[in-house]
Amino acid sequence: MSQGIAEVNNINIWWEDFGDPSNPSVLLIMGANANCMQWPVEFINPLVANGFHVIRFDNRDVGKSTWFYKESFISKIARLLPLSISKSLINYVFNIVSDDEGNFTGAEQSSNAKYDLNDMAKDAISLMDHLNIDKAHIVGASMGGMITQVIGLDHPERALSLTPIMSSPGMGDPDLSVMTPSLVEGIKESFLLNIQGKYEDGVVRIYRELTGSRFPFNEQKFREKMKPSMEHGHNPHSGHGDAVGASPSRRSRLKEINIPTLVIHGTEDAILPLDHGQAIADGIQNAEMMIMEGVGHELPEELNDEVISRLVEHFKKA
Repeated sequence: MSQGIAEVNNINIWWEDFGDPSNPSVLLIMGANANCMQWPVEFINPLVANGFHVIRFDNRDVGKSTWFYKESFISKIARLLPLSISKSLINYVFNIVSDDEGNFTGAEQSSNAKYDLNDMAKDAISLMDHLNIDKAHIVGASMGGMITQVIGLDHPERALSLTPIMSSPGMGDPDLSVMTPSLVEGIKESFLLNIQGKYEDGVVRIYRELTGSRFPFNEQKFREKMKPSMEHGHNPHSGHGDAVGASPSRRSRLKEINIPTLVIHGTEDAILPLDHGQAIADGIQNAEMMIMEGVGHELPEELNDEVISRLVEHFKKA
């Protein structure tokens, strides 16, 4: 195992690899507002045991990679106000950036974005260059699955296979389901906790809503598991949401992808419901789909063996 800082694409990207670099590589790309410690060694080690070289890295704006965003002006103002007024301010802001159904429109995010998913895909490709990796199996969770699609579209020569997990072809598509009302409330409450400096509580509040019914949320266990991630570098002001909002939908372009693709998605995903994953699978020719019953926006450790087995089969077929 080795790790380091790669000075690529005009920023610093922190990375860590596992296994023999001469083996086929698997590049793991994490989702929004989360650093690479969210890819646990319990997920990585079985891939290494099956003969793969695995790399996890911090996307820009989280962990030990370069951060672009700091606390917003609205957040600073809200922090100085009484809690009741802060709540009203947060509701007001959410009403501006969302439609009648509570779905974020992306207009505000697009105008404020300092980078988009294309930039983040270039980060991943530049890291591969830095590590002398010509091609890799690209696996991405949530926003990472969106970056995975961008790589498949704009850098197809670098991908052996694609695996978007709990992801979407694009936000704001009127044909796709919106996030659940309970998650919208959870996001508001999480934002309020962040304003108070209760960052860990804010993360817990979100993941309580993102967990499906099959493996109920265990707060004590979750807090223990998230310690390495919080210690590694948690940016509560990350601009990943802006990057997603500033990036065009990939849905009409998915037919261009001719790379073996496995889509993994849960049936109870609160932020990107199942039809988002189905749209990816339908759009990419010959894509396969693994549906996790009763699972939310998560990769439950209870399904680790099942998911790893399917991934290994997918990689070896590719």
